[in-house]
Amino acid sequence: MSEQQFMVYRVGGGARGSFDEERLALEEVGARHVVIERTHGDDDLLEQAGDADGLIIVESPVSRQAMAKMDRLKVVLRTGVGVDVVDIDAATDLGIAVVNIPDLWIREVANHAMTLLLACNRRLLMHDSGLRSGSWTPTASPVGSIHGETVGILGMGRIGRAFAARAAAFEMEVIAYDPYLSADAFARAGAESVTFEDLLRRSDYISIHSPRTDETTHIIDEAALRQMKPSAYLINTSRGPVVDQVALVKALTEGWIAGAGIDVFEIEPPDENEPLLKMDNVIVTPHSAFYSDAAVQQVPARCGEEIARVLTGRMPMNLYNPAVLEKRPLRAD
Repeated sequence: MSEQQFMVYRVGGGARGSFDEERLALEEVGARHVVIERTHGDDDLLEQAGDADGLIIVESPVSRQAMAKMDRLKVVLRTGVGVDVVDIDAATDLGIAVVNIPDLWIREVANHAMTLLLACNRRLLMHDSGLRSGSWTPTASPVGSIHGETVGILGMGRIGRAFAARAAAFEMEVIAYDPYLSADAFARAGAESVTFEDLLRRSDYISIHSPRTDETTHIIDEAALRQMKPSAYLINTSRGPVVDQVALVKALTEGWIAGAGIDVFEIEPPDENEPLLKMDNVIVTPHSAFYSDAAVQQVPARCGEEIARVLTGRMPMNLYNPAVLEKRPLRAD
């Protein structure tokens, strides 16, 4: 164990289990590990973790204003795939490495998206609640065949490609929109590359797997929803703000689309009066697509190892803002 020279704070996730492996990985490089339940705004973050060399963030925002006042801060790690809680441009300007963990729950999110699609198609909640209330109704329209139907994938990163493989196994036609993916990558994923408009018009199901960026925020808006089939379903396991939630409620209420499977919301947790929670053509889950016991058990060790790499001047496995290397050089192992 090295002599203590760094301070690393984990912000959030304290109720989900032990962080012993995370702490041990950090102690090996002389870092003290402190767990904070959560922070509420910049002042609270600065009060509780202002001397941080490293931050491990579950969901609390990390702003430019806060980072600018954290003179020792070298690295911010987001424990999942999306890094929208961190001001990436500010971190890069300030020489702070941003790291994420994009690979531990690829299968889990892809599986969850397929589960929502199947549950929507098979009308599972309606059948379950109907039978429990004494109604025996084996048939209920619309129910598509799945095989031979078209699924459109918005965003063909690692999770999108994993979802494509699952959809193909169900004998679905797979189309996808991702302006940053090469033709060869579409071919390897077994998906037909289409325009955004064609994705909306042709799909019986649309599954969203894109990050939240300025470009993708509200990409599924009223205009997009109006182009979808009235028999289509929207599945979102990516980020809530990718979908205009007000427009989605309108689309579901007025029958522009048949239903939705939603794991993420624009505001989390959603208000108890959120209309999506009261609709019988919507299946909702609490941002849980990432979860499996096996995946979550691997997270603390990876977080500790990644932070330790940056603190000791080494390249992490997943550096989100490589432009920071101009200000904070990191050597490859």
